[in-house]
Parts: sequence; C-alpha cells; structure tokens
Amino acid sequence: METKPILLSSPLKFLVVDDSRAIQAIIRRAISKCGYQPIEVQTALNGEQALDLMGSFLPDLVITDWHMPKVSGLEMVQAMRQMGHQKTRVGFVTTERTPALLNEAVANGAMFILHKPFDDAELVAVVTAAVKDLAKIAGAPATATAEPAPLAPPSAAPEGAGDLKKNADPVTPEALQQQLSVCLGNLPFRLIPHEKMALDKLTPNILLGLYSANERKGVYAIGMLDANALCMVGGGSARKNPLDVRAAMATGHPDTAMMDRAHDFLKTVAECLIQSSGEPAWGITLAKASVVKNTFSKLAEVLAQPSNRSDFRLSIPGYGEGRMAFFVMPA
Repeated sequence: METKPILLSSPLKFLVVDDSRAIQAIIRRAISKCGYQPIEVQTALNGEQALDLMGSFLPDLVITDWHMPKVSGLEMVQAMRQMGHQKTRVGFVTTERTPALLNEAVANGAMFILHKPFDDAELVAVVTAAVKDLAKIAGAPATATAEPAPLAPPSAAPEGAGDLKKNADPVTPEALQQQLSVCLGNLPFRLIPHEKMALDKLTPNILLGLYSANERKGVYAIGMLDANALCMVGGGSARKNPLDVRAAMATGHPDTAMMDRAHDFLKTVAECLIQSSGEPAWGITLAKASVVKNTFSKLAEVLAQPSNRSDFRLSIPGYGEGRMAFFVMPA
C-alpha cells in the first residue's frame, strides 16, 4: 500500500552516509516511501565526503552509518556541531550497540538509532517522525500530512454507544503515539502495537493505574506499565540521562521524578480512552496509580482478558524496551 503523496512547497533535503552503496539504495527507497514530495537526496561514502558536501548542500536530516573509513559517523556529527550545524537533524543506522557510544550519539543530538538489520517499515517510521514537523513548516496542507488528527473532546454518542464493542481497541496506536510524543518531546521512540503483555514476561514491579467513569460503578479501565516502561516514560519525560534510566531499569526502582512523570502520563491516557471507546460524555479519570508486584493476585486475571485490551511495546534508543497495556473491564 503506497503512502499518499504529501506535497510540500519546498523540498525536504536528506543526506545518506554509508560506505555500502546497497545500504544507500535501501535508505533512499525508505525515504521515498515516506511520501514527501519534492525531496532532494545526496549520498556520501564516509563522514569526510559528507562534511565536504555540506559546504554546498545543507540537509534537513542526515542518516548515517557509524563505522566507515576515514571519518566515522559519530566523528562526522561532532564535526558538524563544531562547524555550527547545531540544528541539522541526525539519525544512525548501524550495527554499533555499545551503550556508552550510543549515549554519546544521543548527547550529540541523534534523533534515532536504528540497528542493522532492519526492515523498511522501521526506517520509514523513524524518518517520518524525525522530519514531520519540518514538512509542516514547508507548507504541507493539513489534509495531506501523516500526522494523527488532534484528539477531540468527546461528543454525545448515539444510544447504545456506552458499551465498548467487543474486541475494540480501548487505546488506539495513533492516540497513544500522540500522547507519547507530547510526553517525550523530541526523544525518538517506536511504539509497536499488538504484542500482548504476558505474566511470565513482566518485570517484578508494575505501575498499575485504575480509571473510573462518572456513570459506571467500580473500575472502568486498567492501565499497566512494566518497570522498564515506567522508567523509560518517566525518565524520558523528565529528560533523564540514558545511563540513569537504564540503571533504574536494571534495579526496577525508578526515582521520584520518574514516578511522578509516569503517573502524569497515565492521567493523559484517560483522553485516549475517551477518544477511542465511543463512550458518551462520561468523565474518565485516573482514580489511583501505584506500583505492585507481578505476584499481585488480580494481575493474572486481568492479563488473561482476551478482548477490550490494547497492548504495546515501547522502544527508545539508548534506553531499551518496555511494555504497557490498557484494559476496559467488563461492566
């Protein structure tokens, strides 16, 4: 399925830096699949060539390998910053996985780090996320952007809409993506839907949120962030150093700032529940949130719920991966 063209008043400019011409071609193909028109794409075989090109071609986004002859990807980015290209956006497509080096890339402004091997869909997603606001600035019409529509306040629903349809998504990927974008700011992330949260894969500590609705007794919905997702969302929102976030993930003990920000994130998900469920004008709010052990007696029962649930895996370069899920409980 081809992306509908997103027509721009001026071209988006990309620089692809990789010592493999085959990888260059793959990245070019992924850029074209983002749907932006017009675009300009230049290529370089190493960081030295790329820096020379920037004398006459200033890209909106540089997509670079790490390990290349003469000048590596990281060295190129550091040189770019020293040359005054502070606002030029950069993403890495690399086999490099050393945490300290990846932290250095993030510190130098890397918007994403995609590990080889990758598929086209992954690259299209991170490239689109990296330049979507520039596409707006370039004059893309509102109807042509790939942006999800802003969350609208709930309107009166037709009679009978108060019951969530069986197998409906309590939280759509688009709605959660938007809330995470607000929460995490410019921090690059990937949201992978439909990977069910399972008891045997849970971290020891889980942030459990209970949602209430004005016209429903008891718990309307439950939200869960495993300890990794808690630290990532909370730490990312608080703009914590990736080393501090990973340390908290390793111990399963987020600090107070992470807890507060993750709690705030769960509050905003109430808007997603309203938006996606088709409920009438019920006020859905986060009634309570607390950390529980994965041995919590009701946890297995909730996780076994086959429908009316939305499961996600969250990946943030430099941090790691975590899981979250949202369940609308039977009336």
